[in-house]
Formats: sequence, structure tokens, C-alpha cells
Amino acid sequence: MILQLHITDILASFSVWDGLVVAGLLLLLAIQVLALWQNKANTQSRFGLKIGLNILLWLSIAMLFLNPTWQQSADTNRVLLVSNGIGAEVIKKVKDSLKIGETFSQKAFNKKVLENPTFTTQLGSVYLLGQDAQPEIISKLSHLPVHWIPYFRQGELQDIRWNAVVRKGEIQEVSGKINLSAPQIIRLKYANQVVDSLSLPKGFSNFTLRFPAFSIGQTSLDLFLDDTFLQPISYYSLKNQAYNILFVLSNPDFESKTLADWLGRNGNQVQTITTVAKNTQNTVSINKVGKFEPDIVITDASNAGNALVKKALNDGKSILFINFDEPETGIKNINQNLATKWRLKRTSNQENRVIAGDLTAHPYDFEPSIWQKKVVDYPVAIQKKAGKVGVSLLNETFPMILSGDSLTYFNIWQSTLQALLPASSRNIIIEAPIFRDVPQRLQINTAQNGTKTLKLAKDTIPSIGSAINPMSSRGDYIFRIGGWQTFQDTLSVYVEEQEGSIGLSKRLQPYLEGNFLKKNTVFEKNNNTLWYTPPEWAWYIIIVLILTALWIEPKL
Repeated sequence: MILQLHITDILASFSVWDGLVVAGLLLLLAIQVLALWQNKANTQSRFGLKIGLNILLWLSIAMLFLNPTWQQSADTNRVLLVSNGIGAEVIKKVKDSLKIGETFSQKAFNKKVLENPTFTTQLGSVYLLGQDAQPEIISKLSHLPVHWIPYFRQGELQDIRWNAVVRKGEIQEVSGKINLSAPQIIRLKYANQVVDSLSLPKGFSNFTLRFPAFSIGQTSLDLFLDDTFLQPISYYSLKNQAYNILFVLSNPDFESKTLADWLGRNGNQVQTITTVAKNTQNTVSINKVGKFEPDIVITDASNAGNALVKKALNDGKSILFINFDEPETGIKNINQNLATKWRLKRTSNQENRVIAGDLTAHPYDFEPSIWQKKVVDYPVAIQKKAGKVGVSLLNETFPMILSGDSLTYFNIWQSTLQALLPASSRNIIIEAPIFRDVPQRLQINTAQNGTKTLKLAKDTIPSIGSAINPMSSRGDYIFRIGGWQTFQDTLSVYVEEQEGSIGLSKRLQPYLEGNFLKKNTVFEKNNNTLWYTPPEWAWYIIIVLILTALWIEPKL
């Protein structure tokens, strides 16, 4: 270390007032020494001690005022800028692994820049540890390569996302990342009811929780890690679009009747055609208005060759097969009549296999195929032909309605039907969570040409039409206040009130994106000398200690 008090610069910056203060301090020292000299006879044994303590007190007060600095050789090729709240052990680990020479807190960095405006020109590559770097600091580093090192505590969400606007019945997915010090369970709760949960192992995990949107309007759920609250999951749920569902049944059965009633209660038009005797059919309609053109046909495997079923599939509609008695025989019949490629494998010698609780299925599963997609969590799969063909290996589900477990029943059938239903004529794509002061992409797909403007609260923002899809338009917007915000007059989006680590990360990213071309490079600098200034609190501590010594000394 080259110790060199920066006296020249200090004197050059003195004002008349500064000179008067220094003169006053010198006068105070003279008075102290004179008073001690006059009492020398009474305090001869401790005269030197008293003089020494008073001189030290004067020097400490003078140093507090003069604020001396010194030079020290420093390696500024790589500099670590640390966010608040990060432990010394983490800082040391990062510093050692990246061979970083100098480390600064944000406060110390700002102070350096204020004391020396050319300070940043002495730096090479800057590493940001943490995500609460202030925008003014980033702006001062715009000419340098910046490397961002996010920091999250154990058990803290590192990323999370879900859909800000969904339709009732659509599958809402909450996906995220987290690092755990021990195995824990992550739960998504609505009030006190768990809508989905997942056991996570120790270490880093990606997780996805799914549930059908069960409400209309503004909805909030809570995400918990064991009993620790992590994040509110807030979204807006639109009224679901009504569809036409046709049941073609060989015999009346309670499973199909319960499902038809449930679909009718949810606003769909339902028609049931049941063979009650040879050449005799019974037709029952629910909510039917005008001409009935089915979007989905629900039937059993014995009706795979039915003219209504084949016509619906050729017209691009969806077919769902339920109520299997002999799955292998039923699948063979479906493949022969509809040219599908279903293959089953037996998974158990038992009569049934348990899916969850009292819910059971046939002891078969689907052989993997590039032609099909499985519905998550249930033995239901879809194959794409002219339309979609779905197969459910579940046994009877109506007992759930009778026992009051309507949420599980809702999850099963809404997940299945959602995979079969045609695309909605109006879709809104907004990724949540939405944070204040962070640019947010808003996209709308409609049955007409894309809208020219998007309405948010009292603002109207222009939208940009897609060059590929004329029905799609998008716009970017920055929300300035938190809470529920009106969107497109009748909808709402939720803007996070508390940003947390993820929000700070999202806010930091736009500033770093402008530095993209340089952040993957390293600037090499020759060793520099940096000016160091002790913190003011150090001088205050020294002054208090000396005053304490002066108070104690006469009593000894």
C-alpha cells in the first residue's frame, strides 16, 4: 500500500468557512493545552497522558472534518459490485471463483464516483452480484462490459410464470424454479383448499402446477412451500365460450347422464342420442337453441362405426370415447373404423388401477406414439386425424359428484375437454406476473383483423399487427401502479404490489440488454491506484472512545 494523505487536494477545496473551522479547532487545542499546563502541579503524574488524549481528540475531530484519503495499488481488471443483503461467505466464494480484485457495495461505488468522476474509467469488467442494482449505477457502467450474477436465497423463487388472463375451464399452469436445502412440498391453495401440489427434492428444481380455471372474474390463489407463503397467483378468468356437445350412446348410463348434465350447467348446448330399443332412439337436449352442429361427439367404442361419429370426424370435429368394458377390443374397433393408431399395454393384473383417491382406471396405459398427446395426470390421450380423437381409460367418475368432490370432477373433465375443444375465437396472451416499471407484452388474437389499439385503464396504446397472422395484434406497455388494472374495458390484469427478487430481476434486465454486445467480453486494464477514504462512522467511533477515556482517566 502506498500511504499518501491527499492534503493538496483538501487544501485546494477549502472555502473561507472551512478556514474558520480549522482556525477554531487550533484555538480549541491551544486552550486545552494551556488549561492542562496551568493545572500541571495538580496533575503532574498524568500530565503526559492528558496531553496525549486531548491531542488525539483534536486530531480525530480534525480528521473527521478533513476527511483524508490515501492511495492503494489495486487490480481493477475485474470488479465485483454487490447488492445489499448478500452474506460475506457468498461474496468471498464469487470473488475467489472469478478471481476478482476489488469489491464494492452500491453505496461505496456511488461514493467513489462522487469523489472521483473518472473512477469508472479505471475499471475493466464489472460483475453485478444480486438484482437490486440501481438504474443510476447501471447508467454509469454503460461503457463497460457488465456480467450479471443473480442471487437467490435457499427456498426463494428464482422464476415464476402463469397466464394473466384465461377462460373458465382452461388449464392454468404455474411454472417456476426454486433451490431447496431439503425436500419440501409446494402447494397451490384457493382459500384452504389445495388445487395442486408437488413434492420437490433437495437442490434445484423446475416445477409446474396445473388446474382448470374454476371461476369468473378476478381470482387470487396462494403459492406455499410447506407452510411458508411464497407468492400470490392472481389472474382474470373470462366466461367460457359455449360449445355444442353430442352424446351418442348405445345404452343409457349414469356416467354419461351426469357428464351431460354437468356440461349443460356450464352453459354448453348438449344433445344426447340413446338407443333404447332396436331401431328406436331417444333424443334429449339441454340448452339447445336453433340448429345444432356438434363441436365434440362423446360416445363409446361400440359406436366407432356410427355414421354420425364418422361424419363429425371427417368434418374436423372431435370425438371422445369413454365407458370401455373391454379396452383392448374397444381400441381395435376404433382403429379399424377411424384409421387411428392406438396401442395399449397392460400395466397390472388387477381389475383396476388407482389414479388418485377413489378414482380408478382400467389396468392399461397408452403406448408412446408421435401421433398422440396425453392429457396430464390422467389416462386420457388425443390423436389428431381430420379432427381429434380422444380415448379415456377412466372408470366411472360420477361418484365424485355424489360424494361432493366436484373440484376433482371438474379437473378431470375440463382437462380432457380442453384438449379436444377448437381454438377460441378470441384469445388474450399476457404472461404474469406483471411488475411495475417493467415493459409488458400484450397480445390479442381475434376472429377479425387485429385491433388497432389496446385499452388499459385510462390509457390507449397503439398495437402492431402480426406480419404472419392478420388476426393477431400486440402492444407493449409499462404499468406504473400496482393492483388490479382495467384492460380492454371489461377485463383486468393484476400488477404486483411487491416486486421481490424476481421483480428486481425483471426490472434490471432491460438495462442490461442494452449492454448485450459487451457483457460477454472482458476488458483488461493495467493495475491502477485507487483513492480510499475511511467511512465517517469510523471517526465517530474513535471520538467516542477518546471521550470515554478522558471521562474515565480522572477516576482512576
